[in-house]
Amino acid sequence: MTRTFEPTALDPSLVDEMVDLARRAPSAGYSQGVHFLVLSGPTVADFWRITGADDWFDDGVMAAPVLVLPLADPVAYTSRYAEGDKAGHGLEVAANWEVPFWLTDAAMATQNLLLLAEDHGLGALYFGIFRNARALLDHLGVPEHVLQVGVVALGHRAAGDVPSGSPRSRPRRAAADVVHHQHW
Repeated sequence: MTRTFEPTALDPSLVDEMVDLARRAPSAGYSQGVHFLVLSGPTVADFWRITGADDWFDDGVMAAPVLVLPLADPVAYTSRYAEGDKAGHGLEVAANWEVPFWLTDAAMATQNLLLLAEDHGLGALYFGIFRNARALLDHLGVPEHVLQVGVVALGHRAAGDVPSGSPRSRPRRAAADVVHHQHW
């Protein structure tokens, strides 16, 4: 994850290409309820101000010229699972989903975006919105029922960018601790 970005603008067609490819992640029932809201220019400053994230990120992160908000639309899923070929399992009611696949699908699409950024030699940082998320979404015209699942900052990595945060202070768990075969 990139912590220091160059403020250089990204080619909008490259960003559009990346989010178009990223959105092709799996989609439960082909519900296609994942959206990406791309912020650039003055709207990036609105993001930092409204969420208060400018209080806890430094200038290196806030220099990212593009922010992408992955969004999940539960109604797209419950509506799809009310259709004839999917009906009969009770999944037309969001509370009946043991795993809310609108979030799972949004996470997979976001991972695609992170991988595409790496493939294009760009820096990326995924992080959560911890304050005023709904105020931000309202400001941006996002329908009330649509959920945010974090933010991806995109841009060119600054020359001095170095790994920071938890990966520097915590070792990666051994595969034997997290990969299980046939039973736990």
